[in-house]
Amino acid sequence: MTTFENRRMLLTSRPEWTLKHSDFTVEKTGVPTPGAGQVVVKVRWLAFDPAMRGWMNDGPSYAPPVALGELMRGHGVGEVVDSAAPELPVGTQVHGNLGWQDFALCRAGAGTIGGLEHVHGQAGALPTVRKVPDGIAPTAVLGVLGTTGLTAYFGMLELGAPRPGDVVVVSGAAGATGSVAGQLARLAGARTIGIAGGPAKTRWLVETARFHDAVDYKSEDVSARLAELAPGGVNLFYDNVAGPVLEAGIRNIAQRGTVVLCGGISSGYSDEATVVGPSNLSTITVRSACMKGFIVTDFRDRFEEAADRLTGWIRSGDIVWADDIVEGTVEDAVDVLNRLFDGKNFGKQLLQLAGPAA
Repeated sequence: MTTFENRRMLLTSRPEWTLKHSDFTVEKTGVPTPGAGQVVVKVRWLAFDPAMRGWMNDGPSYAPPVALGELMRGHGVGEVVDSAAPELPVGTQVHGNLGWQDFALCRAGAGTIGGLEHVHGQAGALPTVRKVPDGIAPTAVLGVLGTTGLTAYFGMLELGAPRPGDVVVVSGAAGATGSVAGQLARLAGARTIGIAGGPAKTRWLVETARFHDAVDYKSEDVSARLAELAPGGVNLFYDNVAGPVLEAGIRNIAQRGTVVLCGGISSGYSDEATVVGPSNLSTITVRSACMKGFIVTDFRDRFEEAADRLTGWIRSGDIVWADDIVEGTVEDAVDVLNRLFDGKNFGKQLLQLAGPAA
């Protein structure tokens, strides 16, 4: 047995509205010595996405809910601190469904990009970890090369399919998915407009991520501003927000335009929330437009292809990204996830774990 003490965040009650610390129990355990083909991983970074709040609800969805008494699942990056897998020696940086804990006993997996087991969950099974690709920042596999980047890739390039000269609008554009989606539209030759909250985010979109324009939903009338920026209509509206922002996008959709439904963070992803709108779906009909929804795992057999293309754009500097890193302990995961629904995150929301030490 190793001498590690592990703190694990177990979901012990179904959250209502905003996530609370009382919805979890902190379990302290040891970590066993790895068996053949296994490794012990010290978790260094945990990643957070709005969909994680939905995984805590008890109801049918694209992913099974986290069971009560079960470790809260989530993608993370860590360092191998004990190994019985020659391909992943001590000191190797790996990623996978490490969950909300300090240490994870894992199986060694092949390759660098996995099947996003943290989305669907594998209750009772050891998570599979894979090596972080050489020459890539470790946190990149949690964002631009992880769930959010792959979601942006397939949602924008496969469902949206922007063409040179199209006007593409992305809501939630300063988030981890929206920021990459808008840059992919730019690379396809489209004119890109991002919707975000506050001058710092809109400035970053234009000056760093090279969007053509940005709309600040906190200080501007989104619908009126889109009408000014795209008088001929929006060819593609890529939505991460839902509610009134989605209504504004539909109101400005061009003839035979497309709306891609990627997320709906305005709902809070809670069972209790009342989702607002859209109330103007008739616009889709009269403009011969279409709306498409998807889940990234619809494209699981093409993850390696997408990761290879994204890696090339990262290395060439054509795609940039922002990491919003909060330093703390695994018990801070509740507050860090809530940041997403308060609009506090700027880019990919991460928690960097400080301890405990071995």
